[in-house]
Amino acid sequence: MKKTTLPQGMHDKLFKRARVTYKIEHAISDLLMEKGFNRIETPTLEHFEVFSDQVVPDNYNLFDHEGQLLSLRPDITSQIGRVIASTRVETPVTFSYSGKVFHYNEEMRGLTNEHSQAGVEIVGFPVQEAVEEALVSANEALITAKVGHYSFELSHAAVLQTIFESLNLSKQERVLLREAILEKNITRLKEFTLAHPSEFDGFISQLPFLFGDWKEVLEQAHKLINHQGILSALSDLELTILRLGDRLPKITLDLGQLPTVPYYTGLMFKVFGDKVSDAFVSGGRYDELFERFGAKELTAVGWAIDIDSVYQAVHDSFESEVAHD
Repeated sequence: MKKTTLPQGMHDKLFKRARVTYKIEHAISDLLMEKGFNRIETPTLEHFEVFSDQVVPDNYNLFDHEGQLLSLRPDITSQIGRVIASTRVETPVTFSYSGKVFHYNEEMRGLTNEHSQAGVEIVGFPVQEAVEEALVSANEALITAKVGHYSFELSHAAVLQTIFESLNLSKQERVLLREAILEKNITRLKEFTLAHPSEFDGFISQLPFLFGDWKEVLEQAHKLINHQGILSALSDLELTILRLGDRLPKITLDLGQLPTVPYYTGLMFKVFGDKVSDAFVSGGRYDELFERFGAKELTAVGWAIDIDSVYQAVHDSFESEVAHD
């Protein structure tokens, strides 16, 4: 008897879900092309080195008939880096895309391993211009998808990168510190500062509290830190918020936000909604990605929206609207 079950983390989309996610993906894609983003489609299979210098167990890896190791793409941004480095595409340039990405989650967590994404990459433009265009276009995409209530959470990769690079930590110590930050574990962070005293002690111990209203977070952070690199990152965040405050919905900060992907180098952001437990948009600045492919460093900012998560946020209202058409 042939198998009728699906691999772990894979799901069929039937009827309403298939119809609504299709409409969301195409509405966002059409918006982005109308805004002047150049449409790009990249292959689902790539050499594994496009995404990581080492084999990553969270990726879906397989061998082709010649014995070369390939990966089902876990993201599309890395592929943009490969395109820039390997073709004659001239910068500055903008891209928009949509498609499937694959990322393995632990069994029994109930998470999907296949996701539909849409997103943009803004490459080679002045930093502030690119950051603002990314945030504004992400907001317009959510409006187009008819997402109701959501907020933008901003952070900056340089904040924690500066701390990690300044401290002389072993690989295991770095892992433990990352875990304590992710968990917002007050006790473990305090224990870390006692074991590794530095100028960042006050800041590290207060990381679990450095999130929420952006004015309050920045005010508290300035009392705790005097390192020029981190102060510069805080200034970047404040400038962006002040320039875009009237063009975005609610904005919060989380200075304890670790990069979701290793190539982020500057401002990062996520979008959270009332009906979705995790972020359904994530993005940020990633200038150093292109150097992995032998190209020069370029200013780059992008974001990706998880179509399946947006579906969870809007399917009831979307279905009601369709019923009345």
